[in-house]
Amino acid sequence: MKNFKTKTTQRILLALLLNATFILAATQEYFLRPGDVISINVVDNPEFSLRTKIRPDGRINFPVLGDLEVSGTTSTEIVKMMEEKLQPYVNNAAVSVTIEQYFANKIFIIGDLNTNGEFPIFEPIDVMRAIAMAGGLTNSKAKEGRIIKANGQVIIVSFKVLFAGGKNEAYMLHPGDTFYVPKSFTVPWGAWNLIVATLSSTLALYLLITTIGNR
Repeated sequence: MKNFKTKTTQRILLALLLNATFILAATQEYFLRPGDVISINVVDNPEFSLRTKIRPDGRINFPVLGDLEVSGTTSTEIVKMMEEKLQPYVNNAAVSVTIEQYFANKIFIIGDLNTNGEFPIFEPIDVMRAIAMAGGLTNSKAKEGRIIKANGQVIIVSFKVLFAGGKNEAYMLHPGDTFYVPKSFTVPWGAWNLIVATLSSTLALYLLITTIGNR
């Protein structure tokens, strides 16, 4: 009975882990946009395979199927869509989709880093590389950054986790994304010391005047 419960618990934990991994991968996938070049390959059916650029209206023209809306979708979603639409023409169609060229070959890095601006990339990069490209953080005590995806989705990046050597592969920047590090509040110790010194002098002067007045 004990072994049964242990195995059941392990299966549940494994299922949760796989589900979390799937969700994480889904949120990190690149969303296609007009101008991207993609290759769609249908195994053993070259007549249904093609390499094409996504038109300004977000569509591609596919043999037999005609115009298809692909802008704003991921490679995984296109694979599923194509396998469904090709069923009348291909038995058990096996489809793969590759992004051959990104239209916007750049990312944007702004905020509490040494260099802000546009940076060219030719493949997805992780946040550690993005920080290095920008010359590092200006505040070593910064706690988090934000990846702003091209579709508006925001992903919080924990620097504590990142710099400890974990989850770097989970924080990926794709062309068109923005990496933002909020300005961190730092105590202006120079000004603070001046204020304390001024208050101390004022208090000392007040006590001196009070003492003289009481004589």
